[in-house]
Amino acid sequence: MKIVYEIEHLSTNGGIEHILTDRINYMAEKWGWDITIIILLEEDENTYYHLSEKVNIIRLGIKSSGLLMCAQALWKLNKTVKELQPDIYVTFQTIGALSCLLRTHKTKTIYEAHGTRSCMPHPLAMRIAERFADAVVVLSSSHAKDYPKAKFLAIIPNFTLISPKRLPDYHSRTVMAAGRICYEKNFERLEALWKKVQTRNPDWQLKIHHNTQDIVSAYLESSILVMTSRFEAQPMVLIEAMTCGLPVIAFDCPHGPRDIIEDGKTGFLIPYDDDDMFIEKLIYLMEHPNVREQMGKAAKESVKRFEVNDIMQKWKKLYLSIV
Repeated sequence: MKIVYEIEHLSTNGGIEHILTDRINYMAEKWGWDITIIILLEEDENTYYHLSEKVNIIRLGIKSSGLLMCAQALWKLNKTVKELQPDIYVTFQTIGALSCLLRTHKTKTIYEAHGTRSCMPHPLAMRIAERFADAVVVLSSSHAKDYPKAKFLAIIPNFTLISPKRLPDYHSRTVMAAGRICYEKNFERLEALWKKVQTRNPDWQLKIHHNTQDIVSAYLESSILVMTSRFEAQPMVLIEAMTCGLPVIAFDCPHGPRDIIEDGKTGFLIPYDDDDMFIEKLIYLMEHPNVREQMGKAAKESVKRFEVNDIMQKWKKLYLSIV
């Protein structure tokens, strides 16, 4: 099987970059498939996440911006895919969505929707991908409702390769958050909430991890993970934290947290506009280490459904059905 992936960049530590790298490494190493990744934009020669030597990389080096960048990227992208003649072409993001319509090759095309459609900055691109991709892949059943007109729709969640050797210290007085500094993650809201929480628990600390190569250690040194995002697709930070045995608290933003958290069992899912409940539940967990441990162990058990081999078999089934 010969598959070509396209992505705008691979030098940053975003969720799409992480899961794509893990997936293509698996296919190249475990299955021996011929995998090529096309990187559209000019960037650092290094990839943030480790990429298998068995994966081929083609850098298009687009330097411009705006409409000129789109035109250059689409022309070079179509030309490259046509030359490579893969069995399947998989695409992401805005340029990839446009390429589903403006393609000059005959390769079967899959569009992966990694964001909440209602929150995407280019709604026209999403409509194009929905109508003209040979298949659309979403992360959960709640996301599937966003693409009712897709020719073929598959639901395949992300997986995590994290495999901690121990449980966290449930007596740790550290609350953790993680993610990029951006509008989506809404850390300013978390910091405002924390000021109210800390007045009652001054011996606790909040640590926000924006960029770390050893995220597992950060999880294991904490006893609670919190998330205040405005919107999410399938937040890997929740899955990773729960895999490490942490109870989690998150606002019920569109759509990711509700597909992962079992409210009251593995953590707390808070109505999006209810700051008071968020503070109440966080203080409750901070003051009850036995509940943190009970929820954390339940969380670790619940995310076994995101085990890598099971998820990758879903991908194999999809790829084989498309060609």
